[in-house]
Amino acid sequence: MSPPVSAESLSPLEQQQLHVADPAAETFWHRVRFRLVAAMAIDSGATAVLDIGAGSGLLGDWLHRHHPELGYRFEELSPALDSDLAARFGADARGDGGPIAADTFVVMLDVLEHIADDAGALHELLARMSPGGRAAITVPALQWAFSSWDDALGHQRRYSRARLRALASACGFRVVSAAYLFPELLPLLPVRMLRKGARADVDFPRFGAAVTRVGEAIGNTTTRLRRAWPAGTSVVVLLEKPAP
Repeated sequence: MSPPVSAESLSPLEQQQLHVADPAAETFWHRVRFRLVAAMAIDSGATAVLDIGAGSGLLGDWLHRHHPELGYRFEELSPALDSDLAARFGADARGDGGPIAADTFVVMLDVLEHIADDAGALHELLARMSPGGRAAITVPALQWAFSSWDDALGHQRRYSRARLRALASACGFRVVSAAYLFPELLPLLPVRMLRKGARADVDFPRFGAAVTRVGEAIGNTTTRLRRAWPAGTSVVVLLEKPAP
């Protein structure tokens, strides 16, 4: 068993992830992304989902409620978050960092932007995957919107759709699709940028039921039409490992 971790030793990202680990903390953008990921996994013929950089594990909670037929597994480098995930989903749901079967759909939700060597991370993922295996990756969009919020969460960068597509292709993946998500949230980016300086905490607001319902309905609609948007607050790519 891992030793207890004091709150003072946790990064702002770890604190935020543990704070939102309760499924009641799901926001509408969580639910919209989870629904998209599940649809991609099912369309790919997957029987399991491997959540790399699982963080709070909200995806696992959502899949257990809505798609229990998709076996959930996680991989998380943070000892504090890994311990929490193992307590909730069982140690046997922990991935081993080894080869990934073709029927396992890989998910990296807002992970790549934290990694200094993003190309190296994608090369490593490609090496683990079986030919025909698929992965969905989301990242925050638009480098001009980089702010103290990104700094607080340990982001290295934000991405354009073209940048993420080119990176994945250069690493050997076939890009099945690439699109912007949440164009309706673009007006919030300049507001976030106005807040300067270091942050003692990272703001992830909770909304009431009515706002969540409306936001989810709008997000589901814009996500279905995602190939039409020239910009958004996130980028999503669906990748496939080609046959040799």
